[in-house]
Amino acid sequence: MANLTVLSLALASLVAFTTAHTTIVTTIIEDENPISEQRQCSQQLQGQRLNECDMYFMKGMTIDEGYSIPMRRPEEVIQQACCKELQNVDEKCQCEAVKQLFQEALQMVKQQQSVPIFGSQRQKIQKLKQRAQILPNVCNFQSKRCEIRTITTTITESNMERE
Repeated sequence: MANLTVLSLALASLVAFTTAHTTIVTTIIEDENPISEQRQCSQQLQGQRLNECDMYFMKGMTIDEGYSIPMRRPEEVIQQACCKELQNVDEKCQCEAVKQLFQEALQMVKQQQSVPIFGSQRQKIQKLKQRAQILPNVCNFQSKRCEIRTITTTITESNMERE
């Protein structure tokens, strides 16, 4: 009788084992190396000239605004021309292109800080950042948002007379 119980338990466990479903969960951790990707994008962008995008970022920011014929075009026209240029950039590098364009324009604004004709430096930087942030959506990038980081430093000069 004990043998029959052992045999029936063994048979029951064998049936249960063969009808059980095996589920294998595989977790793939994609090692994204943003530094490597950024380097690849920088190399790709190095050979490309994005003139329309430069104009898009700098419209209204520079002294030669009144003298530059291409700058007289409406902003939307320049923006769409910039989008066309960015379509020639690899999709994974489009955000990096916007970031580089933003950084280049930011450097120009900082170099012209002594010329307050077209507004304060802070206003210009905000305008540049806004343009950089809306461009991915306007151009229908796969990634509709690019992380644009700015570090704003405020320099206060005070002229103190010595008595």
